[in-house]
Amino acid sequence: MSGLTVVVLYIVFIFALALYSRRKNQYSLGSELMRDQYLASNELRVWESIGSVIATEVSALTFLGIPAFAYGKDFSFIHIYLGAVLGRLIIARYILPLIYNKGLTLYEIISAQKDSTEWGRRGLTLIYMFTKVFSVGVRLYAGTILVSEFFNVSVYNAIFFTSLLTLVYTTIGGLRAVVRTDSIQMFLFIGGGIAAHFIIPEVNGGSLQELWTMAHAAGKTTILSFDHVNDFLIGVIGGVLFDVATHGMDQDFVQRLLGCRSLKSAQRTIFYSSFFSISVGLLFLSVGALLWSHYQTVPLPDGVKPDKLFAYFITNHFPESLKGFMLAGVLAATMSTLDSTINALSSCVSNDLLKRTEPGEIKAGLYKDTVFIAILLMLVAFLASKSDQILLLGLKIQSWTGGGLLALFATQFILKRPFWGNLNFYNTMFIYTGNLLLVTVNTWVLEGPWQFNVYLGMAGGLLFGALYEKFYPRITLS
Repeated sequence: MSGLTVVVLYIVFIFALALYSRRKNQYSLGSELMRDQYLASNELRVWESIGSVIATEVSALTFLGIPAFAYGKDFSFIHIYLGAVLGRLIIARYILPLIYNKGLTLYEIISAQKDSTEWGRRGLTLIYMFTKVFSVGVRLYAGTILVSEFFNVSVYNAIFFTSLLTLVYTTIGGLRAVVRTDSIQMFLFIGGGIAAHFIIPEVNGGSLQELWTMAHAAGKTTILSFDHVNDFLIGVIGGVLFDVATHGMDQDFVQRLLGCRSLKSAQRTIFYSSFFSISVGLLFLSVGALLWSHYQTVPLPDGVKPDKLFAYFITNHFPESLKGFMLAGVLAATMSTLDSTINALSSCVSNDLLKRTEPGEIKAGLYKDTVFIAILLMLVAFLASKSDQILLLGLKIQSWTGGGLLALFATQFILKRPFWGNLNFYNTMFIYTGNLLLVTVNTWVLEGPWQFNVYLGMAGGLLFGALYEKFYPRITLS
């Protein structure tokens, strides 16, 4: 079977699954339509939600970027995954009970806690959308590297056609299609990572054990060393609040949890997913270590950057049928991140920004919103194609605003002091400014670890929020 045939069959299957998922959506009306499209009417099973969470967080940054990290350094990237275990326990134990079954989007739920103004809710949503578009746009570019190599087309064409395919099946089937396709896609890209462990030694002519031993001797498989204890602590501690921000304050992930059948199901989903994340991270770090060993005995062609190394190897050394399988895996990783983002951002636009209520308005807006969002993501992907180190770029973007969202959540749900009042557009933006100020100082003045951006951003947001409420009169914009 040719590689192209494998890819075509994969795409046909994804669209068939989307059409199957659409059957119930088309009979829903009004608010029921919104819950059906964006929360799957609270019918998601634990295994479906876990598969979708893993598929969404992995993206092509894992498929291509994590092997590049191990190739250039070691296994220390896993530190952030270790911190995520505690981070997701915090989400399950303390955040989910506050938000489950309380609304359609997280930002609607936060702003409803103290009867915030309409513009307070919109400001909160806009902060999230700004960050999400930039971080996922980077992931979209990463996922189209192999598509571009395989079909020998420009990366711009690859970005366009990948976005178009994802846009269509996401619009057709809503969250049900997103979750079901994500579960299938998760097995595809994991299968691609496993297949690489057999193909790399075969191409090299050495055994898996020999290549692994070579990488281990060079320190490529090191997770913790006594010479770099600080890096371990930074990664693990940074990973705790970073994961709370990315998985607990991001509608993309929260949407899957709010769509679960019960609070218990949602809690199991987010906590158990952390252990799957560690396994997937180790799998692709191992691919990077094997690639390093391979290219110690085989010259690496000039002009191949680390971020494109795995894509280059697949294109030039994998058998034709497996090449198609790997391309399907990268497409799966990319589309699983892209589809959930389009669906999550669409729910924010329709529910939080525009407050649509009429069935006809909701259906017409759905198509307009998804097209507009897809265009924004493509534009960011075009810009990201000019950057190196796509893995760290994608993560750093998320760290820049996560602390501000956590600060806004804390002012409404946790902090009970009198000066933490209702959100309006001005104090929302003021809190976000405090987040950006401290993150900017850490990143460009102190040049501190990006893993601490969420901590500093939250501290800056809370400080500026307190200053605003203490020294400025209440200003509302309704």
